[in-house]
Amino acid sequence: MVKLHGYRFIFGISILSLALLVAWWSVFLTQSIGRQRTLLRENLTARLDYFALQLTTSGSEFPGTGMLPQDERFEIVTGGRESRPFVKLLKSSRPPLCLRVREAALEQIEDEFKRKRFMLIGESSLLVLLLLFCSILLYKFIRLEKRSTEEIEEFWGRMTHEIKTPITGIKAFLQSLKNRSLDESQVSTLVDMALQEVEKQEQLAENILAGSSLKRKDVALKLVDLNIGKFLENYFAGHILYLSGVKVRLDIDKKKGLLATADPHALKITLDNITDNAVKYCSPGLVLHVSISRQGPRAVIRIGDNGPGIKPEVLKNIFNAYTHFADDLPAACRGIGMGLYISKKLAKKMGGDLDAISSGEGQGTEFRVFLPVGKNDKT
Repeated sequence: MVKLHGYRFIFGISILSLALLVAWWSVFLTQSIGRQRTLLRENLTARLDYFALQLTTSGSEFPGTGMLPQDERFEIVTGGRESRPFVKLLKSSRPPLCLRVREAALEQIEDEFKRKRFMLIGESSLLVLLLLFCSILLYKFIRLEKRSTEEIEEFWGRMTHEIKTPITGIKAFLQSLKNRSLDESQVSTLVDMALQEVEKQEQLAENILAGSSLKRKDVALKLVDLNIGKFLENYFAGHILYLSGVKVRLDIDKKKGLLATADPHALKITLDNITDNAVKYCSPGLVLHVSISRQGPRAVIRIGDNGPGIKPEVLKNIFNAYTHFADDLPAACRGIGMGLYISKKLAKKMGGDLDAISSGEGQGTEFRVFLPVGKNDKT
């Protein structure tokens, strides 16, 4: 929190300094343009006085009305008896004549002044907009960097817990086994528990490797035509120990011959993460209902549970990295928050997709894995 306030203080001071710099720059240039306009007008007045003096002191005959031959910015006209700005009365003339600055010369100075002022306003506005845009972008980058740092720190904390906790239990079991301090009736149960923990660690390692490959964008999948029904039967048969106490209902008899294009290892990781989430977030008495179907060019694997369901506002974010949608669970049950993110990425890499539907809290959740139907499928 102190670091965040430090960022905000530095950011605020930077914005204030830039705003003051822009204001000073705008005022300075405005004054410079104004002084230049004043100098040009004073120069015209000085030249007017010079030509008027020259005309009145020379003994030569007055020229006629019209533009002054020496400088086309001035003209001689018949005029009044008093001098006005940019007008000089030639007193010795008969009839009275005036030397004045032509309107075109004055308009040229005013047009140049307006053009430069308009340019200044435009450039100042553009600079302010650019500064504002860059400031907002910088602020978002700071927030993003802070959030990313927090997520990574939390990720490594969970990762450490996920790795250390089961290792501690397995180590204690092995020490007890070495010391022969266990009864024969306890050994079988503890061996099963140790194997469960090893299976979890294997799944965690596969997620880490898959996530690392996806990050580098060098994941190479071996896509083959899989018999989805047989694959699911073998998958759940091989996970009897991990899914101990979970009822799995396979509704795949009618679609046992359905073929889908997939990478067996990537599909296993996807199913591991789905079932692992069901085990973590569902209360005892978990029932998994697994079915397969075909929707046009896609094969669909449905895995539904009778768990607590997911709120709609949470459901749309469950495939984001580092996401947990049940923060009230014990820390030991939360995982690293990357499983579903990795699974969705792998499903897309296989040419399919992964989504989840839930009617709300207490209504259970159904995950759907979409895969392209195999080229040789005849169902």
